[in-house]
Amino acid sequence: MSRTDQTLMEQMKITWLEISRRKEYLGFEEADAKILSDLRPIISEHVDDICEQFYKRLLVFDEMDRIIGDIETLHRLKNYQRQYIISLFDGQYDEEYVHSRLRVGLVHRRIGLDPKFYMAAVFHLKQIFHDVLLGHVKSDYTVCSIWLLAVDKILNFDLALIIDTYISSLMEQAQHSRDKLAEYTRSLEDTVAKRTRRLKDQARRDGLTGLLNQNTFYKELRRELSRANRLNYPVTLLYFDLDNFKKLNDTKGHKAGDEILIAVAQTLKKVSRKDEITARYGGDEFCAILSDCPMKGGVVAAKRLRTAIGESVKGTDISCSIGIACSTPQKMLDADLLVKKADAAMYEAKKIEGFSIHADAVGEPPHAKSEKS
Repeated sequence: MSRTDQTLMEQMKITWLEISRRKEYLGFEEADAKILSDLRPIISEHVDDICEQFYKRLLVFDEMDRIIGDIETLHRLKNYQRQYIISLFDGQYDEEYVHSRLRVGLVHRRIGLDPKFYMAAVFHLKQIFHDVLLGHVKSDYTVCSIWLLAVDKILNFDLALIIDTYISSLMEQAQHSRDKLAEYTRSLEDTVAKRTRRLKDQARRDGLTGLLNQNTFYKELRRELSRANRLNYPVTLLYFDLDNFKKLNDTKGHKAGDEILIAVAQTLKKVSRKDEITARYGGDEFCAILSDCPMKGGVVAAKRLRTAIGESVKGTDISCSIGIACSTPQKMLDADLLVKKADAAMYEAKKIEGFSIHADAVGEPPHAKSEKS
């Protein structure tokens, strides 16, 4: 339920029983209500003078002058104060009366009137009532003290309600601030988490091609070989570089070279299956880790890659040499040795001009060892 669907009493959980208990705490009885009702004509007769004296006393203080701010506001406040003073002596202190006091507290909170100022205002109002009532009974202190005790009770009743509203409003504002802070914190944590993930991903990848960098490649290769050793399946590594790449860089510039590297990387990602890990090893050297793939499957993948790269660099003098090595359940290799074997196979492929493939001899018949496009 929204706050606008509730009264202030409902929001603050003030019931008729609570109102009765508050009166009991102050010893406020029907006799006091009768006294206040009987005093209404006297107060009504002097209400304008009471208001003038009241604001004359308050405006001595610079803080109150700043809060009120201008003469139009002062006139409005005097009218409200007249109504408030008269209502003190209505003799009916029911739920509607309590609502009006709660609204007073809410207004004071919204205009920034601290409880210390309101308590001071109540003190001065009480003094003015004392002077007016004492003057009416011509210094009959006994009667005046009975009247003032009833006035004191209703003012304290009001004061408690107004301060409760003020505190409730502060607590609501504090809760709202906590909620906003929590929301901001969650948002900030999400932003930090996203940026952290992005930074981690950037740290894993080559800045130019978006493929995994060499450091991440080795981590992934070691992880894959460890899994393959546990589950008893082969892992094949394709290792290739671009022939004549340095010549292109020297003649056409690094921008042209970067464009070739990006095109080759995109081709590598395009022809690789979802579970295959691709990386830029460094310079113009690239790798692909083929999980649960025997040497024969690696040769097929290398042929597919060779054809695709040929298309991506068409119109240039660039070619590629692909080396293939495989770690099998029969002969398990660690990451360094697998890369070393694939690198050696790549250099064997370079002995054949053009787009060429060379497979490490492990588990392969001699006729499948090398191939040229």
